[in-house]
Amino acid sequence: MTDEHIDPSEQATRLWSATLAVLQHSPSLTPRAKGWLEGVTPEAVYGPTIVLCVVSSSTQQALQNELNEPLLAALRMASGQDMFPAFKIVPATMPMREPTTPTNSYEQQSDHSQPQHLQSSQFIAEETAVNVVSKPQLQASQPEFASPRAQNTASSNALPQPVQPMPEMAEERAYPVEQNKALLDPLTHLNKNATFDTFVPGDSNRFARTVALAVAEGSGRDFNPLCIYGGSGLGKTHLLNAIGNYALVKDDSVKVRYVTSEEFTNEFIEALQTPNQAQGQIADFNKRYREVDVLLIDDIQFLGGKEATLEQFFHTFNALYQANKRIVIASDVAPKNLKGFEARLISRFESGLTVDVKPPDLETRIAILRMMATMSRSNIPNDVLDLIAERFTENIRELEGALTRVTAVASLSNQPVSRALAEQTLQDFFTSDVEIKPTDIIGQVAKYFHLTFDDLVGRARTKNVALARQVAMYLTREMTSMSLVDIGEVFGGRDHTTVMHAYTRISDEMQEKQEIYNYVMELTVRLKQRPSD
Repeated sequence: MTDEHIDPSEQATRLWSATLAVLQHSPSLTPRAKGWLEGVTPEAVYGPTIVLCVVSSSTQQALQNELNEPLLAALRMASGQDMFPAFKIVPATMPMREPTTPTNSYEQQSDHSQPQHLQSSQFIAEETAVNVVSKPQLQASQPEFASPRAQNTASSNALPQPVQPMPEMAEERAYPVEQNKALLDPLTHLNKNATFDTFVPGDSNRFARTVALAVAEGSGRDFNPLCIYGGSGLGKTHLLNAIGNYALVKDDSVKVRYVTSEEFTNEFIEALQTPNQAQGQIADFNKRYREVDVLLIDDIQFLGGKEATLEQFFHTFNALYQANKRIVIASDVAPKNLKGFEARLISRFESGLTVDVKPPDLETRIAILRMMATMSRSNIPNDVLDLIAERFTENIRELEGALTRVTAVASLSNQPVSRALAEQTLQDFFTSDVEIKPTDIIGQVAKYFHLTFDDLVGRARTKNVALARQVAMYLTREMTSMSLVDIGEVFGGRDHTTVMHAYTRISDEMQEKQEIYNYVMELTVRLKQRPSD
């Protein structure tokens, strides 16, 4: 399996294919555990080491912890010898490196040398088996794969080296083609990319993060329920997902469910729709939510006024609370300010711990931008990050939008990202402090595309109307603090997923199509200068 005359990437593909077959048919692995394998791509085999590319640190942690023994056993069964995985984190937005045919220079390397692209790049690599440290022959022949655990054997104070950009990335554009996408777990609805590792702490959110981590670890029992509140785009959803992901990495037998209030409502309504089957469907609904160990519910404020749904949620809450299960709630306002909620439910929310997240300070905004640039493999100068952080102060979504606009201009004009380019790109976003309403945006977009207000909020699906509607949804998301659910309501009662699709599509196409970028920029200037025109 590890014949030295076979291309290392081909060896990896063969070995991983056989290993997957063993793991997928293992009766001891749960569907959740097998789900982590979907984000793994083999890169190469070097001696007893197989390099595996994973999409996030969460996947890496799961493979190193809950899947450690099954993975090693499957590799041994597939290869006929002891094999040890090393992990390289390659975010989902970046294409995994395609296997390449070895070059002459590689073929001429000695048995104890690494391929050039591995010698010149530092990546996150850590063998999953603790006994790797006890195998001196592996460390001698594969020094670049030495894990932080192995390094600490020699020096307990040794610090891991910073991750350096992949050498092949230097030849590509130094800005992202698209934003980081959510990697959704089909069973729990969690975004696997939203972890505590990718959550940037600062004075505005540090306490909330600390408490959330305690709840995720299981030590924050006194914080039940945990209520996290704050304005739109400040990281509440990220924290909810991080709690769920951490809890699962620590114990894969834990049942976790993340849900928005809208999804909870829709599932409840669906369970009631067929009278003849309603009793059974309600039973299934109750089982789905009342047998979880960790319930994470987002945007709880949207349940206000929905009496039947609130009644159902009240009983679900009580069942979980009495069973000492963990409940975490996110809201735009503090529990005491929730509208349309009965006092008995608000009192239960306040019986636990309530924490808030505030707009990030300058240092935290810069750190967040650096994290975004790192995750999208973007080479953004510090003075550009400083400029964006100084200009956009309200929330994280503003920062991401500004960074997207700057990198889009650089991509479309084939220029490097610079402070001058950033200043020119962002200058029109500060011409007016007048509040912009969604109706202003729809009216201005309709006028721009020679359509009517009713065209954009109606059911027409012609190409020109669809494009204009998506641009209007994008601008509404960017220029107001409205949630996806509220934006969908403004646009004729559309689902929030439709809004998210529109936002993502326009965001991506701005960096690929000059005309789309021009539409957004021109409309932004018009709205800033004449918001009620």
